[in-house]
Amino acid sequence: MLVIFLSIIGLMLLIYLVLILSFQDGDRSISETMSIARRISQSIYTDPTEDEIRTISRMLRYIAHLGLFFIVGFVTTFVSMVIFRKYYRILGVMLSGGICYLLAYYTEYYKQFIEGRHFHMTDVGLNWLGSVVGIACMVISYFMNRLLVEMSS
Repeated sequence: MLVIFLSIIGLMLLIYLVLILSFQDGDRSISETMSIARRISQSIYTDPTEDEIRTISRMLRYIAHLGLFFIVGFVTTFVSMVIFRKYYRILGVMLSGGICYLLAYYTEYYKQFIEGRHFHMTDVGLNWLGSVVGIACMVISYFMNRLLVEMSS
């Protein structure tokens, strides 16, 4: 029971983090990303151009979408597999997929109401792709664990 409670609390904190990062205003989001992109581009290039900095900034944003939602998908699936047992695990995995899709779409949809932010269907796709890979990794790790337990006994 404690594992379920801690898993749900961890998932709620992760979703809160996603919402905080998604709903910050456009100027702050762009300035933070560009600052990181400048530092990275200065370590790669001797004298980076503005175009190179923007390209690295775009790559950072894509990686952030994929990475953050990978973690969301992985953790959501873990929590659903802890809550749902035996044959109901498939229901839990499908439920976590639905939650991830709603979160992926909703966070992007809501950005159009924040000053300086915009709705991009590409970002929804990146969010969803990251979630699906996270879900798949959790399911594969579950089956690998079951296989290793079977082989060891």
